[in-house]
Amino acid sequence: MLFAWLLTVASSGHAKIYKWVDEDGKVHFSDRQDHRVEQEVVNVKPGASEWSRFEIDIKTVDVELSEEEHQQIVEGVNNVYEFFDRVMSFDMHRTVPVNILILKDSATYRNYLVRRDGGMAVASYGLYIPSEHQIVVYIRKNRSLTFKTIKHEVSHAVVDSIVPYSPAWLNEGLAEQMEMLKRDESGLYFERHNENRWVVDQAREQGRLTAIDQLLKLSSNNWRHSDFSGRSSLRAQSGQFVYFLLSKPTSRNFVVRLMHNFNRGDRTLSYYLVDDNYIGGVTMLALDWRRWLHDQGDSVVRL
Repeated sequence: MLFAWLLTVASSGHAKIYKWVDEDGKVHFSDRQDHRVEQEVVNVKPGASEWSRFEIDIKTVDVELSEEEHQQIVEGVNNVYEFFDRVMSFDMHRTVPVNILILKDSATYRNYLVRRDGGMAVASYGLYIPSEHQIVVYIRKNRSLTFKTIKHEVSHAVVDSIVPYSPAWLNEGLAEQMEMLKRDESGLYFERHNENRWVVDQAREQGRLTAIDQLLKLSSNNWRHSDFSGRSSLRAQSGQFVYFLLSKPTSRNFVVRLMHNFNRGDRTLSYYLVDDNYIGGVTMLALDWRRWLHDQGDSVVRL
């Protein structure tokens, strides 16, 4: 586990890892230098990725995709799978890849859901149907938004398959970030979700932003009820909160630990898991979050 953590931190490309031994002989690691103790820098060289991509099944009904658009979808889906495999440390090759159905418009989409899913989520842009391991979307005027929705729903498919007890704030927060996941020659990275940033800024200025301790105490049902009401900023806040957590190697590793706790069937309220696992507990996490909110971090987070 320690080696995996070191690889996670080292993969940022810029962070230094400091090691020191306390008075009781216990070894500590951190990405922050502490001049009060004698530290040494640990050099970790992560191994080359052995990730191999999936063939993605894409079907369309009365929709024509260019070869470039088809490739964009395939690349986007594989990037999401690679994120959960390499960054979240789940074996994605044990998970059946999703199949994707793209419909021509919102009316056709609603009709499809009525027939297949009892008419639920008809106001959405896309939906993951677990019984068929299928993602259904419709082509929007701005097609790039449709492709983002596909990545969003792929994230839900992954979490539903391997971390079914993940709390709604974490499940939805990850899905929001998957919309912004890209890859270049240096590897995977997130771009800032500008819409979520604007919503969070407005909620903070108006005093409507949910306190972190309250967010973590929300049951998934209560989170969804508040989100479905359309009157809260919980979805955007969850997205930005996860973006904040993924922006640094140490807090990114904290997210990995949370996900694996839930993967093992832990149903503990996330507040208590966070309080036990985040350095300084929920109080320090809330303080770090408030500091980050002033500029909402860098415009790009490299993984």
